[in-house]
Amino acid sequence: MAKQTITTPQGVALYPWLSKPDTEYNKDGEYKVNLVLSKEKAQPIIDTINEVFSENLKDEMKKQKKKTLKTANPPYADELDDDGKPTGNVIFKFKSKAAYKPAIFDANGETLIDTQIWGGSEIRVNAALYPYFVSSIGAGVSLKLRAVQVIALVEGSEGAGRFGFEKTAGYVQKEKDEGAEVFNEPTAVPDIKVAEPEVVKSKPEDDGSTDIADIVDKWGAKD
Repeated sequence: MAKQTITTPQGVALYPWLSKPDTEYNKDGEYKVNLVLSKEKAQPIIDTINEVFSENLKDEMKKQKKKTLKTANPPYADELDDDGKPTGNVIFKFKSKAAYKPAIFDANGETLIDTQIWGGSEIRVNAALYPYFVSSIGAGVSLKLRAVQVIALVEGSEGAGRFGFEKTAGYVQKEKDEGAEVFNEPTAVPDIKVAEPEVVKSKPEDDGSTDIADIVDKWGAKD
């Protein structure tokens, strides 16, 4: 099956590791970013991913000579609010090995160098769709990160807002008078972005279903 590529609409970046690879859960390191899109913008991408998954499943069933196979989690899921309810948005997960640093461009298409991209930045993502089958995990499709275009950059600390504090009435520090004794503040501890490990849910090899469309629908509905 020929590899397909996608370029997403503009969305919001979550947990971006684009300037350097993340080694928290993979010692070899990997570049990654989650992208939040509205359901409307996400649907064409979901359809493309599901088509690739369907073809991959058919091919693997023929190779394995089985009527059903395990399926890995799809590379997308509904975004949930604090109460566990869908927000109406979809989150896509993109990754690439440390050896394949994604190209990063600005809104004009010019290459960005040494730019720190933080969560909340508005970006577009280009990725290759890689169908796979691993016996312990099952059949699936991964989104291999290739390039990112930054439309609106969030860079550096976001201040008290990132802890949920809003501006309110109350104590405000006074401006220091010129010549007054000044104490140096301790160096701020950098905000460490921790990537959430993926939890793979496999479905039994034999659930009595041999309808490809039905399997694809169930796959797309996985959490």
